[in-house]
Amino acid sequence: MIQIGKIYADRYRVIKEIGRGGMANVYLAEDTYLDNRQIAIKILRSNFENDSLAIARFQREAYAMSELNHPNIVGISDVGDADDQQYIVMEYIDGLTLKQYINEHAPLANEEVVRIASEILVAMDLAHRSGIIHRDLKPQNILITKDGTAKVTDFGIAKALSETSLTQTNSMFGSVHYLSPEQARGSNATPQSDLYAIGIIIYEMLTGKIPFDGDSAVTIALKHFQENLPSVINQNRNVPQALENVVIKATAKKLSDRYLNASEMSHDLGLALSEAHAHDPKLTFVSDVDATKILPKMMIPDNGNTDKLVHKVTKNPASNNKDSGLESLNGKSKKKRVPKGLIIVGLIGLILAAIIAALVLTTPKEVKVPDLAKMTVSEAKDTLQKRKLKAGREIPEVSELGKGVVTHTNPDAGTVKKEGASIDLYVSKGGNVIKLKNYVGRDVNEAVDDLILKYNVDEARIKKKFVKSDSVEAGKVVKQTPKNGGLFDLDGSGDITFEVSEGNQITMPTYLQGGLSIKTVANVKAELQNMGVAASDITIEFTPTTEQNADGYVISSTPAQGQTFNVKGTKIVLTVLQFDATSASKAASDSAAKSESESKDAASKSAEESKAKSAEDASKANPSSSPSSSSKPTDSTTKPSS
Repeated sequence: MIQIGKIYADRYRVIKEIGRGGMANVYLAEDTYLDNRQIAIKILRSNFENDSLAIARFQREAYAMSELNHPNIVGISDVGDADDQQYIVMEYIDGLTLKQYINEHAPLANEEVVRIASEILVAMDLAHRSGIIHRDLKPQNILITKDGTAKVTDFGIAKALSETSLTQTNSMFGSVHYLSPEQARGSNATPQSDLYAIGIIIYEMLTGKIPFDGDSAVTIALKHFQENLPSVINQNRNVPQALENVVIKATAKKLSDRYLNASEMSHDLGLALSEAHAHDPKLTFVSDVDATKILPKMMIPDNGNTDKLVHKVTKNPASNNKDSGLESLNGKSKKKRVPKGLIIVGLIGLILAAIIAALVLTTPKEVKVPDLAKMTVSEAKDTLQKRKLKAGREIPEVSELGKGVVTHTNPDAGTVKKEGASIDLYVSKGGNVIKLKNYVGRDVNEAVDDLILKYNVDEARIKKKFVKSDSVEAGKVVKQTPKNGGLFDLDGSGDITFEVSEGNQITMPTYLQGGLSIKTVANVKAELQNMGVAASDITIEFTPTTEQNADGYVISSTPAQGQTFNVKGTKIVLTVLQFDATSASKAASDSAAKSESESKDAASKSAEESKAKSAEDASKANPSSSPSSSSKPTDSTTKPSS
């Protein structure tokens, strides 16, 4: 048990436990090295501390997982050991498991099922190409973010568990509902085993139920390789046959009937709701056709006694007549008459035999639709003719393949049809085509740059449509057209459209009126948090004031008063007045000194002005005493004697 609040591995502050598994416990924590970003930390349970094989598998699979960088896979940022415990640090997904989501919303809409399953398949395609098999795919190991994105997690843990704790039946019970037939028999898992599990997950999303259940793991495992999957459509009439066919093929008992890889399954899933596949027949396999059938009853007498169908002929021992059909009666020989009822029964039997023979001879044989992908139209038609099938419509479509090349058929390759059936051909229109990645959840500018720089898409053909979203950060892609895995013709006329989140826009509250602050920082913070702003996104900066009554009032902010901003992701700075007693005292002292100085200056000036005025008045009263008449001496001035 990890102590809540503890700094684990000298870096991660543990907040709470959020999950438990067969091998590990999962905790919500904060990364103190990266601005307290929330992460999930998975820690190997203490009972595996001395299990060297479990530790080795845990480490090896963790390091392998760290190489899988994909938006539909939960990312790993750190692997190590602390306090003699192995741990893996992953991105924290604030959402539900797919199991919880199914329990709350099942049956899901067909479009939503296709979207979620497509995201899982894209993730698994990358994993399989990287040599990693999940082995324990189930809705509990798929997380759904608040914007609806599916993220696969717990790679490799099932492998470690299966190799170290096979006797722990209870810990395996949750997984056995999605276990492939080959795994149930004890064979090694393959990428097709993961596809089988995805087929079961799609079944559960469409129906809200698991197909096989029982009192024990063994009972359920037996059902996986002995019983046919219950019909999806019988439980959800809104599911088209083409979508059920994807489930049927993904969960085929024989590997040769199952999808070969995730890309192949994803292709069929993407077309399952299209108009072209609206009337697809139910998918069956040759093994189903060859199963034991009930033969038609032969007509026999009602009492079940067949003795009447045998005509007994008795011979007269005394007679040497070679005609065994004659017998002696009153010395005369004659033929024995056959009963009329027996003749009628025989005729009916002959007619029935003829009808059965005709049906056998005239009923068309059943054949598999061949795989015509990457053939030219003429090659495809020749192949169909050899299989005694007809070429139906030629339907053009955008494809990565060259012009005139068959991309797929309707019905799909492997479907069982009777001889003479028509097979529609989907034919590539050619062109300079690219397959789109999944840009949902990514910054729209990064997505545009990626398309322009990597794929030479004309910027004029990339459209942005801004939409409001409470869950997706502003500037991130909410939806894309074409979808993930969809094709785009660089030389065509269509556009790529991104629906971009505007975020949840709010307005900075008013805190100034007539140039004066009217709200304290506590009031402004409360308003912001009531509008959904996280407390961690609000920063306070103080500026000193000598006015004690102004202490704690907001005088400016970023964003500014009245400006709109996104409630999530925007960092808000509030500038707040803070009373400084020292500065206030100094200011008061300086003010008093200044006032005293100004008073002295005023008094001195007033005295000088008064003196000047008196002199002016005296001058006016005695003109001779004015400075002008007495400034020079006269000629009669007495000179000093010699």
